[in-house]
Amino acid sequence: MDGLTTYFHPNKNSKMLHVGIIPDGGRRWAKVNNVPLAEAYSKTRDLLAEFTRYLFSAGVNELSIYLSSVQNFRRTATEIDSFTRVVSDALNNQIINLSKELNVKINIVGNSGSIPNDHLSPFLQTAKKAGPPPTGTINLCVAYNPVDELNNAFKLSGNKGNFLDFLWVKRPLDLIIRGGGANLTSNFLPLQSGFARLYFLDELFNDVKLSSIKEIMGNFTQLNRKFGD
Repeated sequence: MDGLTTYFHPNKNSKMLHVGIIPDGGRRWAKVNNVPLAEAYSKTRDLLAEFTRYLFSAGVNELSIYLSSVQNFRRTATEIDSFTRVVSDALNNQIINLSKELNVKINIVGNSGSIPNDHLSPFLQTAKKAGPPPTGTINLCVAYNPVDELNNAFKLSGNKGNFLDFLWVKRPLDLIIRGGGANLTSNFLPLQSGFARLYFLDELFNDVKLSSIKEIMGNFTQLNRKFGD
């Protein structure tokens, strides 16, 4: 087991940078601004695209975005429909364009079956097309549950070797940014988050400005991280 923990411990000498984003507060933003939920989610989508471009330009190599937990799919049918429609549209438009623009690989992490297959298939077919080797990765966590991730990893490993090789997200997170005023991570990649710096913003995510993301990144790069040493 010592080998496993050493394997998954963040490497202080690594120049790679893995950022997580939890875009919380879409429903509250829709209510405060008296707009349909789909409009709130579309605003979130556009902000995520803006922040993603900045983060990769600032040296981030991997970005994990918590689009939804498995618990979110216990909401009303109307709310789930609004979410899946915006995600489906983003997958087949903005996200595909971002992957080409930034030369990054897109992974859907979690229960991709929560997205209608006729919406998901075009994205998967486009994502499979050959291109230059990607220089970065974006993980989109949809209907994500960490227990599901562990169960899947154990199953694929056949209980042999290093099951960590079969995790959906294999690299530890360096920092996590959450809007919405809640000081918790809501089961977002807990195994990968052990040594991540946590930045909680009081603003609903749709009110977060790029300047706040830049300030967080500036503060983070000045840290002297110990990694448990």
